[in-house]
Parts: sequence; C-alpha cells; structure tokens
Amino acid sequence: MSLLDKAKLRGTSDSVSVKDAYGKLVLVCLGGTGLTLVFQLALMIGIFRVGNKPPPTLVQLASGDSISVIPIDSTQRTDESILTFLNDIFTLTFTWSGTMQDKNQPGQFIVDSGIDVTAENGQRIGKVPTTVWEASFSLELNFRQEFLRQIAELVPQSVFTQKTNVAFVPVSFSTPEKVSNGRWKVRLVSNLLFLKDLGQVAEVVPYNVDIYVRSIVPPNPQLIDSLTQTTDTKTLTTLAQQVAQIRQAGLEIDSIIPSRRENLK
Repeated sequence: MSLLDKAKLRGTSDSVSVKDAYGKLVLVCLGGTGLTLVFQLALMIGIFRVGNKPPPTLVQLASGDSISVIPIDSTQRTDESILTFLNDIFTLTFTWSGTMQDKNQPGQFIVDSGIDVTAENGQRIGKVPTTVWEASFSLELNFRQEFLRQIAELVPQSVFTQKTNVAFVPVSFSTPEKVSNGRWKVRLVSNLLFLKDLGQVAEVVPYNVDIYVRSIVPPNPQLIDSLTQTTDTKTLTTLAQQVAQIRQAGLEIDSIIPSRRENLK
C-alpha cells in the first residue's frame, strides 16, 4: 500500500473518531438535560403539594403545651385579639390600688412605691403606679412619654398611701375599624371610679376615647428567656421580659384621642 493510500485511510479513521466523540457528547448533553427536566418536574410537584397542604391548626410550645392557631397575614390581627389586648392594657393602666404583685413570689402583694415621671426639662411631674409604667410599653415610643406625663398629673398621690383606689370600668369597646393596612381604630366608652376609705365611691370620671392600634412584629420569646437573671435563690424578671410580655400580642397603641360627646352612641 502506498503512502498516499495510508494517509487517506488515516484521515478517514480520524474523521470517524471525531464523529463518534461528537455523538457521545451530544448524548451526554441530552441525558443531562433530561435529568434536569426530571428534577425540575419533581421540584414543581413538591412545591405544588406544599402549597396545597392545609396549614397546621395545632402548635406545640416549648413548654409542652399545645394551642390552636389560625392562618392569617403577618400584618393582620383578629378582632378578638385586638379587643383582648386593649382591655388588658387599659385595665392595667387605669386600675390603681397602691399595691402590686410580687413578681418573684407569685400570689404575694407588696406596697407599690410608684415610678417618678419627669417633664422634658427634667422637672418631676409626679408618680405613676408600676403597673401603669409597665403597661405603657404597649405604646409607641414617642407617644409613651407624653402619655405617662398625662397619667402622672391624673393619679392622686394618696394612691401610694392606699387611701385612694381607682377602678377601670369599661362600658363598651367598639368593633375594630380598619383604617389602613395593619392599623385599626377602636372606640372605648368607660368610667374611672375613684374610691376613698372603706371603698366608698367619691367620684366617677367618664373616660371615652378613640384608640388607634397597629400590628407590630412580636418579640422572640426564646431570645427574651435567654436574658433571664438567675440568683442562688430566685429568678429575677428583666426589663426585656416585662416589655416582651406586654408586646407579645404583636400590637402597639400609637394614638389615643378623646371622643367628643356628640360622637358617642
């Protein structure tokens, strides 16, 4: 065989090898594409199943207790949760007895010496009961300072000697009216009963207001628990825990406006 014939034969062989390699490469690519499509299809089926799976209605807490839940948007709150939150906060804010529960000894009461409230210039205005100060963490920060000053002017100092008691008596809370996304208006009609010695009613003060409340992100309970201060004999409640307990409903009051008499029904 001549050198020319050998060259032609080698060229033909190389051409066939290139074609075979190219064909194998195409097959590998097609196989990879097929596997990718299968994976994407499986992923879509999984997402579809998760999306159509009913949300859980029973949640177990870290303590072992189980509670029923309903799915809602993160900025929404039920009417019941809003009204419960407001009733609890206003009961704490406007019930003054001169005593308070001992947080370190449940079931025991101690004398409440109150907490001083000052004006913007640092001048002392008066005192508010500790429960009022704690409940005020449910208010928007800037509004909280002004509200505490108003309460300090209203609280009789005889409350701290237990000669005067004040009781909050709600007459009605209106159904929450949505004013914007995650914000509601509630009208409160109530009375404040000022009681003197022997529990005699000395004065009844109407307290009728429009309350504006909005949804917030509730604090992380696990983070708050990690801030607990423990001594050799007892566990102390930190300020962070007090704030978290007040704000765990995921709600905040940002405005309280007196209701006009003609607007009351």
